[in-house]
Amino acid sequence: MNKEKIFKKNRILYWLYKIQKIYKNKKPNIHYGEFGEDILVNRIFKNKNFGIYVDIGAYHPFKGSLTQKLYSKGWKGVNIDISKTSIDLFDIARPNDLNINCAVGIKNEETIFYQNSLINQQNSLKRQHLDQKEIKIKCFRLDDLLISKKIKNVDYINIDTEGTELDVIKGIDFKKTKPLLLTIEDNNFDNKAVSKQEKIYYMRYLGYELINTIGVTMFFFKNEMLSELSELIKI
Repeated sequence: MNKEKIFKKNRILYWLYKIQKIYKNKKPNIHYGEFGEDILVNRIFKNKNFGIYVDIGAYHPFKGSLTQKLYSKGWKGVNIDISKTSIDLFDIARPNDLNINCAVGIKNEETIFYQNSLINQQNSLKRQHLDQKEIKIKCFRLDDLLISKKIKNVDYINIDTEGTELDVIKGIDFKKTKPLLLTIEDNNFDNKAVSKQEKIYYMRYLGYELINTIGVTMFFFKNEMLSELSELIKI
């Protein structure tokens, strides 16, 4: 006998069913992302209790983090930032992760980043104004960095590098590193902006489709897995 027939015969059971449906989902979603982006990240991976993430431009272990809830449920990952202070915070808050103070780009080299303050979301490899302090730093292709640290089977990559995201992407060999999901920041709210369109076309060429934009973060999902997306994110 299906639920509908049972409820027609028993009003008390139906009342209990409705109460359960109301209060089961009463608890609000808690998020760390600036625009709640991590809610969708966690929906996609809700049934995956262990995985590996790589957070490039990680900034802070809690504030604005798209990976903190994954870490708290047992995932492990690599947190990378050009700010040594940021990485010092990750060493304290995420001792089970690999936390690396370096830049990530299109080639391995020593380069310069421009610092506003010891920990600042706008610290970048691109100069924004003359008051920024120049700091020398080592830069690596992501693939070379992961190989050197023996990191394999990455499930999720987040890239937030204040304007150099495409260089980071071009330093990834997607035949070796095949995340299901990438989130990529672009600080332009105009979806037709050249910088966004470049990322969308390049990611499509690599086999990833734009599935959503939340705030300034674009979500790219592996094209060959798109048929499973609806099932992954359903409530």
